Amino acid sequence: MNSHGDEETFERMPDMWPLKRGDTLSNHDWFPMYGHRFLGSSFVRKAVMQKRRGDIGTAIILWTEAMREDPAGTLPLDDEELASLAQFGSVEEWLEVKEGVLHGWEEVLVEDDRAAEPGRRLGHPGFMLGVVEEMHKRKVSRDAGRAARNLSVKKSRIKTKMQELQVASHIVENGAILHALAEFFDQSDLHITHDNVRVAMAEVVGFTGEVAQFPGAKRGG
Repeated sequence: MNSHGDEETFERMPDMWPLKRGDTLSNHDWFPMYGHRFLGSSFVRKAVMQKRRGDIGTAIILWTEAMREDPAGTLPLDDEELASLAQFGSVEEWLEVKEGVLHGWEEVLVEDDRAAEPGRRLGHPGFMLGVVEEMHKRKVSRDAGRAARNLSVKKSRIKTKMQELQVASHIVENGAILHALAEFFDQSDLHITHDNVRVAMAEVVGFTGEVAQFPGAKRGG
């Protein structure tokens, strides 16, 4: 086996993009634009010197589209798809500007839990990488906070229903039980009604004790 050849193959392997399939920012209408960095970039300098200012506008269109792609910050490899994203009328028009517009973009590997092997797309380690990493961290943090608040609201509503059902206080005040019941409702999308709380207590914690009988239909749950 040619070890030198293996080393060359390894060196040519694309880098792994830090975001994987499913890590999107498609609901974001903005992304940070680092003005000084952009204006001082070799991309802008070359485009201006080569009298290809149109490449700058096309590049910004693709950067914006990349923020809506899956995963965020990447672009497809296919020229037909790229031409469409860049808003060209034909692939031929796109190919005329492709080299200049894709300055700084390179092939990257994308992890996909649904596939045995990583996929391949275009990523921009110089500009797009830092932007999407920062924004995705913020999104994950916001999503985690929102999920925690939603779970807290569910726990409060479940606790109220359990009290109304006259469940023993040591069960009502058990944090682990409330958390398990809240997760049950979160995953099942059931409404938190007296009847559904009875079902959840039986299914999740095996509770078969006596509870007050509420005419759920008359009380509206």
